[in-house]
Amino acid sequence: MNAAVVWFAESDDDRARARTLAIPTVETVPDTGFYLQSRDAGLTLCNADAARRDRGLRLDLCDGEVERRAAGGRRSPLARAIGLQRRPGQRVLDATCGLGRDSATLAAIGCRVSALERSPLLYALLEDARRRAAIDPPAWLAHWPTLVHADATAWLARVDPGAFDVVYIDPMFEAPRRKARPQKALDWLHRLLGADTDAAHLLAAARVVAGRRCVIKQHARAEPLAPADLSFGSKSVRYDVYLIPNRDHYSASNDFR
Repeated sequence: MNAAVVWFAESDDDRARARTLAIPTVETVPDTGFYLQSRDAGLTLCNADAARRDRGLRLDLCDGEVERRAAGGRRSPLARAIGLQRRPGQRVLDATCGLGRDSATLAAIGCRVSALERSPLLYALLEDARRRAAIDPPAWLAHWPTLVHADATAWLARVDPGAFDVVYIDPMFEAPRRKARPQKALDWLHRLLGADTDAAHLLAAARVVAGRRCVIKQHARAEPLAPADLSFGSKSVRYDVYLIPNRDHYSASNDFR
């Protein structure tokens, strides 16, 4: 982490979870900085320096956003980048789970998803969000059974080639210059975690393991990490596709138009 986060742990369960993730605990709310706190609505990232009315950041995978994003089905840019139009039920590893939206969306459009997250902070928020989702589970949750706290590059080095059809990567890059103020989640996470400066190394590791292709999510105007074989996107987001030689033969004419 680029900035320190502590866990205001009020229960034995909180202390045990914090200890597992090596997040320092405190017994009182800090006067300044970021901290985690278990609230009635779920585990929340709080900023003691924010306005008093600020409610913090909590992940909610059951707020309808996943279903909205999955509404495009196999015609969406994400589905086309994954290759679902030709091969339903792809085994996808989300190597940078982040806020969990993409993993959930991939599960909702028919992929079998495993996910990795190396940040202890994000993993704690994700684990809590999945725990709450499992109380009244949406149908897609069964297609995303695995979330692992691990550095993806090191984890992939222990995986046999072809274990996953697709390795999906959504690196955190430096925030592009924009007139509008960034969303709170992105602003806080950039301040806490910084950019993923090792994204190119992760792509190289993913290309060894992926059975058919690697997919990198980028800002629409960002430079690609490497020359891509295919790209799909919209005004704001682009998915760069790297096909694995002798494993995924693709013709643009096979894509949905």
